[in-house]
Formats: sequence, structure tokens, C-alpha cells
Amino acid sequence: MHHNRFAPAALGGGVRSALRLGRGPALAVGLAACGAGLPDGTAAPPRPNIVLYVVDTVRADRLGVYGYEKPTSPRLDAFAEGAVLFENAYAQSSWTRPAVASLFTGLLPPAHRTVGRRSVLPDDATTLAEILAAHGYEGLGLVRNPNVGRAFGFAQGFTRFRSEDRERDETMLERVRLWLDERQDAEAPFFLFLHAIDPHGPYDPAPEFEEMFEAGGAPAHYRTVRYLLGLNRGDVEPDSGTAEALSRLYDAEVAQNDRAFGELLDELEDRGLVEDTAVIYVSDHGEEFAEHGRWEHGLSLYEEVLRVPLIMRLPGVPARRVEAPAQHIDLLPTLLGYLGIEPPPTDGRDLLAALRRGGAPLDVYAHLDVDGHRAASVIRGRFKLVLPLSPSQGTAPMLFDLDADPGELEDLAGDRPDIVARMLGLLAERNLAGEIESAEEIEDDQIDEDVRRRLRALGYVD
Repeated sequence: MHHNRFAPAALGGGVRSALRLGRGPALAVGLAACGAGLPDGTAAPPRPNIVLYVVDTVRADRLGVYGYEKPTSPRLDAFAEGAVLFENAYAQSSWTRPAVASLFTGLLPPAHRTVGRRSVLPDDATTLAEILAAHGYEGLGLVRNPNVGRAFGFAQGFTRFRSEDRERDETMLERVRLWLDERQDAEAPFFLFLHAIDPHGPYDPAPEFEEMFEAGGAPAHYRTVRYLLGLNRGDVEPDSGTAEALSRLYDAEVAQNDRAFGELLDELEDRGLVEDTAVIYVSDHGEEFAEHGRWEHGLSLYEEVLRVPLIMRLPGVPARRVEAPAQHIDLLPTLLGYLGIEPPPTDGRDLLAALRRGGAPLDVYAHLDVDGHRAASVIRGRFKLVLPLSPSQGTAPMLFDLDADPGELEDLAGDRPDIVARMLGLLAERNLAGEIESAEEIEDDQIDEDVRRRLRALGYVD
């Protein structure tokens, strides 16, 4: 497993407050290439189009460009050669809704307060789509996970927004083609948000990908939501080969999505849009295969569900691999900084500006509060603290040295009480050590039957 850790930051000293981003020079080469507004307010050429491709449930270590030995991601690997790749990128939660809320707003869960099954992204949250719309972008959102659909507040800021309920991720491209055809003479730049879902359970890849990853021998019931839910509830006892069989099916679905992503890139190439379009590839969270006794996601805050791919191909910005940490909350300030748009206050930072300036990396935070599973975590340098907030997560803080123990198998909390105390202080400073009340909630009778059916198909409701 390819697992570069970022340089340690000192644990001593005061707690960092949230970075509030003000005016400042955007990345010079990016501005020159993409034509963002100049600091003196003079006119500049149009800004580039933006494609934000969020793929559900892809852990970084299952991709070739992050060191995986199996051929799950040939198209992404090639794409990354011309992009900025963040080797240590993290989700703010281990399930979709709060993770994408942080991605869209640049805020940690205590600020956007979209954390539970009934949570709705509040109307007063300022989203990336709304900011881009205010600067002349025409937005299309296509999502295949209903957790980030219109019912839960994620359509705000988009000119058009549609929840896709088709068979595979590739079919979203049909909608994209029609939309691009409609606006081929449009002068405004576009913002295209796609949320793909093929790697999400239940794992049922197409036969060609099953064959590629020798996954066809898995029993039929392994491919069902009922079986995965049974594993997590303890109603089903896994066999000795269960983890390997499910892992092969998962790899096949990751590869199937990679083909869909490649077809999107081909479409941009065929239309002559590559030089004028920024493309960001990121996952909302990872997946567990019993590394810590759990399956799927949304049940813990271990590395397998928090480390995600983050790869940005930005016209005018040289390709490179970045070891310093990145988080979902960094996407909004980074993209707006690249475009020369002043961001609202966020909990993240402009990663491109940070590369220019240097300095110590910021701490990495995550939070979980769903179905009775409650926890928070923080990473500073090589150390990661996980604070259980419900019995399902443990009874005491756990401390891991990710350099020496990337699998998080040895709890050092008893040996390093000084570090534990300081990192508990970091969580308290960010309001992550206690309960977070949802900003808004939807009632059961407000969720229409189609959304409920699709949530049920993914295992989110009974």
C-alpha cells in the first residue's frame, strides 16, 4: 500500500483557529491561463469550465495512482499524470451526506450541521454552486446517490439538478451530452457536478469486470444489501473468504466506474473542451472490509473510510504530487482561489496558495454521528486521535502513530497521555468533542416514495 505521510507538525504551542481566507493573490500561472479577474478589477478573459466528479465509496489505496497493484484505474492513472494529486486527502466523515456537505461548503460538520439521516443542508449554507452561479457559471448537477439529492438540500445554486436512477454510472454521460449540445453556443462557463455511485454496495459489477478481477465466484447473496446489512448487524457470520470475495467485487466496480470517468474525459476531448475545463476527481469516503471488524462505511473513522483520492487537473497549473494533507473542506477555497474569486469564511484553506507559501500543514478533522455511531478524530503530524462518542465506537480515546502503524492496530493512548490531552483540546476547540444538532431535518412523510426506494436499495433505510 502506498502511504506517504506528511511531515510532522509540532504538538506544542497553541491550538490553531480556523483559517479565514481574505483577499490575496491567486496562483499566478493559473490566473494567466484561466483568465480570472485581476486584483485591480480590470477585465480578463472568461473563466474555465469546472467539472467536479465525485465518486462514491472509493478508498485511495484501491487506485493504481495511489499504489494499488491491481488495474482498477487505468483512466484515472493517466489523467493524474497531468494533474495535481494529493497523496494524503481526507474526508470529513465516513458517509455521504456530511462528507459532501463539507465538500460543498468548506465547513466542518459543526458549522454546516448536516450530520444525520434526516439532516438537510440548510438554505443559509453558502455552497460552491451558489458562488459559481453568482459569478456567471451555469450549473448542472447529476447525482446517483439520493443522500445528496434535492430532498436533502443539495440542489441549491444549480441551474439544473437531477437525481439519476439509471443502471450504471456511464449512463449519466447521456445527460451530459444532451446538456452540452444544448449550450454549445453559450457564452457563460459551466459547472458540472457528477456524483457517481457504482463502487457503493451492494457490489454487482458487469460480467466483463467480474472476469477481470476473478470475482465471479462470489455467491449471489454476497451481492445483496441484505447480506451487507447482516454482516454489520452481526446477524450473519462471515466465512473465511468473505472479505476477499467482497473485495474482488468492489475492485471490479471501481474499475467499472473508472471506465465511466474515462468516457467523460473522452467527451471533453472530443468537444475541444480540455484546455478550457478544470476537472476535479474526488471520493466522498472509503470502504471497510473487516480491517477493524466492520464492513462498508459510516460505522467508524479509521483510515480505510477516511483516506480518499483528490486529483485536480487545472489549466495552467503544473502537475505534481503533494504529500501535505488535504481535506474536503479545502476544495472550495482552493478552487475559488484558482478562479480569482474571494471565498467566504471557511474551515479549509487554499491548497495551491499553501504550496506557494509553505508552512506547517493544518490538522485534519473528521466526525461521525449516524444510526447511533458517534465519534470524532483529528490528525496532527504522524499522530491520529479517535474519540469515541458512543458505545459502538469504544470507551476511551485511541491514539495511533500513522507512520509506524498505518493500519491503526496499536493504541498508544496509555503511553502518550500528553499527546492525547492536546489532541482532545483540538477537537474541543473545533466543537467536535460533543453532540452536533442538525441545522434542519426532514420528516419521514416529506421523503417521497421514489427517494425512499432508492435509499432502501443502498441500505440506508429498512
